[in-house]
Amino acid sequence: MALLLLNRRTILSDVPGWLPAASLVVVTAASAAAGVPLRDFRHVETVPDYEDDAAVDRVVDALCRAHRIERVLTTAEIDVVRAARARERHGLPGQSVGSALAYRDKYRMKRLAARGGVPVAPMARVDDADGVRSFAARHGFPVVVKPADGGGSVGVRVLRDASAAACPPTGEGLLVERFVDGVVCHVDGLMAGGRVLHSVASRYLHSNLDTAVRGVPSVSGMLPADEPVAKRLCAAAADTVAALPPVAEVTAFHAEFFHTPDDGIVLCEIACRPGGCGIPEAFELTTGVNPYAAQLRGQAGRIRDVEVAGGRARHGWAWFPPRSGVLRRLPARCPLPGTVRYTAHGRVGAPYGGPASSTDRVAELVFRVDDGRPLEDVLREVDDWWAGAVRWG
Repeated sequence: MALLLLNRRTILSDVPGWLPAASLVVVTAASAAAGVPLRDFRHVETVPDYEDDAAVDRVVDALCRAHRIERVLTTAEIDVVRAARARERHGLPGQSVGSALAYRDKYRMKRLAARGGVPVAPMARVDDADGVRSFAARHGFPVVVKPADGGGSVGVRVLRDASAAACPPTGEGLLVERFVDGVVCHVDGLMAGGRVLHSVASRYLHSNLDTAVRGVPSVSGMLPADEPVAKRLCAAAADTVAALPPVAEVTAFHAEFFHTPDDGIVLCEIACRPGGCGIPEAFELTTGVNPYAAQLRGQAGRIRDVEVAGGRARHGWAWFPPRSGVLRRLPARCPLPGTVRYTAHGRVGAPYGGPASSTDRVAELVFRVDDGRPLEDVLREVDDWWAGAVRWG
């Protein structure tokens, strides 16, 4: 018997330590396996195109038969539904297809959340300009058009008036919703059986869409746990988890909300996997729990709860995206006093075409949050430092 891990995260070298003595079979993107010693795995299969669902499904089915797979494990958004369908095909325990679809399809997700009392923006499925115009006629501009199962703010457009709506994105699986103004916040944690086991609320300085479209840094920091808005965000996340079909096993989640100017909390979306960018590292530094490790142990049936450390400092992170142009100067270090880790990935002198998604970066930072200062001031200090330290030509 063996565990099958579907993976495109750069975490493979850590997995054997998280699941000691497990017989591990892996399907992975080649980029995620590069430089990883494979002797601790029973079998590793790399696929040339990890986006090709049909090809990955064929590999998964062959491995399930060849290695007597008992559970299928995931850590990334792309694998949520394909893993659930594999479990269904092979009669394996774990998250169901219905639950997986509810966490991937934003229309289905928000309908269920709304039924559970979670505020959501008005929305509709559309596939052409007429559908967008009809929705805008009922709800007004601006509106947001996005893939219903998308991620990383890829393919998201804000249409601010009728002229923009004349040529909206088209195709199957599009969602249109009324634009929600406000600060974008996120709640990260662990859940099991339809309830939240632990959660931490944070806020972004800029929206993910602004990062993807305008190339501004993705900067986020944890809110004080006793702050009223943090409590409300965590409560909204718990209500959302309770409203969706449950995942029995310990599973990470990442939920995003708008904190509106009139002090409302409105759901943006929720995912049943660890948050991206610097979220897992910041979460582990503050709670002592690695969300990847907890999710894999939960899906493997090895844990039913989590023990979270208390009394640790809050943390934040920043991913600095490429701009359109040549990178002329890239800081080698970050001098800010709260810096925990700064890593530069970009290459000075190289041309860049701007961010392809909200998760592209040429450098990344993890930092402690100073309890003596307003969180927004801390985040703006990071933003201002980067603006003065980097140069594009």
